[in-house]
Amino acid sequence: MKVLAFIFSLVIATGLMVGGAVLIFVLSPRHSTGVQLLAIFALTVMIYGPLTLGSLTSFWNVTRTEESKRFFNRWLWVVTGLEFLGAIAIIAYAVAAQLPVWIPVLFIAGGIGLTCISLLIGRFLLRRDEAHPQPSRWAPITRKEIRRKIAIVAITFVAVFAVALVVLGALIAGSSGAASHRGVQPLVALAFALLAAGFACVIVSLPLSRRLRDAVGRDLGTIRKVAKVVLSNKKLDLDQGEQVAAAKYAAVIPTTLSFMLGYLILLYLGLGIQQVQQFVSGQADAFQIGFSAFLVVALVVFIPIYVVRIRRARIYASSHADLLPPADAGIAGSTNRE
Repeated sequence: MKVLAFIFSLVIATGLMVGGAVLIFVLSPRHSTGVQLLAIFALTVMIYGPLTLGSLTSFWNVTRTEESKRFFNRWLWVVTGLEFLGAIAIIAYAVAAQLPVWIPVLFIAGGIGLTCISLLIGRFLLRRDEAHPQPSRWAPITRKEIRRKIAIVAITFVAVFAVALVVLGALIAGSSGAASHRGVQPLVALAFALLAAGFACVIVSLPLSRRLRDAVGRDLGTIRKVAKVVLSNKKLDLDQGEQVAAAKYAAVIPTTLSFMLGYLILLYLGLGIQQVQQFVSGQADAFQIGFSAFLVVALVVFIPIYVVRIRRARIYASSHADLLPPADAGIAGSTNRE
């Protein structure tokens, strides 16, 4: 149920984002890119801020320890602060674009409503999950599992690319000026395929995230502590249970981060190709140029961070494999032999 809820929430968030963006561009005066960016910022934080809080409260127990409470409260204040800035931004946008008062009221009320709903649903899902625990035995991921997940991503890419080519070809064939759109068809299909493959990376990594959660007993404070040790080389005192949790975490997190990095790369490539399409058609404006530059800079920043963290986790896992319980260590050994 939680996976379905996650997918449903992403679909709803994407729909709200697209609908809100269309509303912004329809209502905005021409040549008002700067003003539009204010509204897009407000729209983003008022949709994805609540989504983040809902994900945290549904997946982790944020009240079990003082560390968990502090971390969640920090996130709550950050999201609340961003939504406050978003409210200011949408009001400034409405004033600059001379829009009716219901526009900022709609955005602000929507952000508040989504925040409340996300927290309620997140806590409901957590209580339901804890009331019906499913027996599970933690085990490091095997290479066979990794290959299967990569195959799912690859098949998703190929299938969506093929379907998009056929659908776009049919749409273009039935439109006026079909010849002028033929060159754009593969680019659009490729963008759709990359975005779909990126989404597949997120879906196939969900079971890995559950393994990470189970390794630390759902405690948000514990996973933050072991993450600092494993990924950031922080010298923190860990008790025996936390040392075992850190070893389990280090055995799984490299694969999880690899799929997350794959998601970011595929997402940014898909978005980047859409910008290339605008450049090719001669319709690029200041927003497209700035957005393209942002995508490049983001990849340049994020890729090294992920690579370093993956490397640190693998080193930690290798040097602390003896801390895994005997049964788990046996599975880990079989993984290394594959």
